Amino acid sequence: MSDPIDRLATAPPGAELAALLARVDLTRLSPHELIVVALARQRQLAHEEAALLRVFAELAARPPYQRCGAPDELSGGHVHRAVEAAGDEVSLALRWTPGRATGRVALAVELLEDLPDTFTALATGLIDADKARLIAERTRCLTDPALRRRVEATVLPDAATRTRWALDQRLRREVIAADPAAAETRRTRAADRRYVSRPEPAAPGGDDGMATLTLCGPAEDLTALWVATDAAARHTRTSGDQRTLDQLRFDLLTGLAWTALDTGHLGCCNPTCTNTPAAVAPPASSPARPPDPDAHGTDRQPDSLNGSTPTGPPGHAHPTVPIQHPPASRPAAPDRPTSPAGHGDTTGLRFPPKCGGIGYKEWRCLRRDESSIRSSVRELFGSFGRRTSRSRRSLVTWGSGRRRCVTG
Repeated sequence: MSDPIDRLATAPPGAELAALLARVDLTRLSPHELIVVALARQRQLAHEEAALLRVFAELAARPPYQRCGAPDELSGGHVHRAVEAAGDEVSLALRWTPGRATGRVALAVELLEDLPDTFTALATGLIDADKARLIAERTRCLTDPALRRRVEATVLPDAATRTRWALDQRLRREVIAADPAAAETRRTRAADRRYVSRPEPAAPGGDDGMATLTLCGPAEDLTALWVATDAAARHTRTSGDQRTLDQLRFDLLTGLAWTALDTGHLGCCNPTCTNTPAAVAPPASSPARPPDPDAHGTDRQPDSLNGSTPTGPPGHAHPTVPIQHPPASRPAAPDRPTSPAGHGDTTGLRFPPKCGGIGYKEWRCLRRDESSIRSSVRELFGSFGRRTSRSRRSLVTWGSGRRRCVTG
């Protein structure tokens, strides 16, 4: 490399590096030298971002933005935030949205006051603005400033050599380890917000007739749903079904809903239904399943709706829900496509009749060892499988009609 390029590789960000970059002729550089220039530009960009954040923090600290100008009659329910007042000013000046401007001002104050080492790393070009913002966001849930700085000190030394994804995973683990009790509280509160969204058009206007539906809830519940659905779909493929795995997974889940509308109950089992997993006779070549005396523990109470025992992780209610229709108003079975790739077609999925469940062979497909279950959770949900002992959850899987808990 030439001498100017050597200086670019080692120069700290600031006025000197800016002057060196201004004199570079990119057309005369080799590919390796262009990479050196890109690294220098990135260091300088991080330095300039830190300088801009310092301006925002200084603006929020000025008296005009610290004072509250709200009328006295609003003082009871109004909380003044200097970052919002300064953010409004930045929004007007830079033509940013108010949310973006306020967020940047708040980040500037947060880095300078709560995470000064992260701000220094940004100013010296060791990390970029995206990683600095990530450190602030992931540690924000720690209310103790000392814990927050401890996590910061743990992740900063190698933050420059990690990708954003790897840094994110490290931050999540360190935040949980720093305060396990708070992590468990956050998990419990998040679980209380579990939901299934209403279907929304997949494309603007819904011209193609497709829709999306979102499920958000505890990782172990959604992992159980995925493992069961995937196992049934893969088993069906072995019988020669030409549908793709994605199509089979979709048809399996929607088939449960169509079956519920046809039979008038959702879940297994209706009081008059005898097709429970225990009642499905295994093939003659299959070994008999031993009884499971612990299948219904003290925490599994009969479902008050129909007297059956719900399944699922302890502490969750997974009831069988009757779908009540007056005899005269019960909808007739809707016309469903019968083509192999048809919407809602459940041909070949081998449900026990009228149960909307998975047959004996499919249940046998769900037998997974503990390491496989933990690997599935880590692959799908990152650090959920690496919690501290206080905040670990039990993963519930079902194999051959038995329930067993596996700690992740």
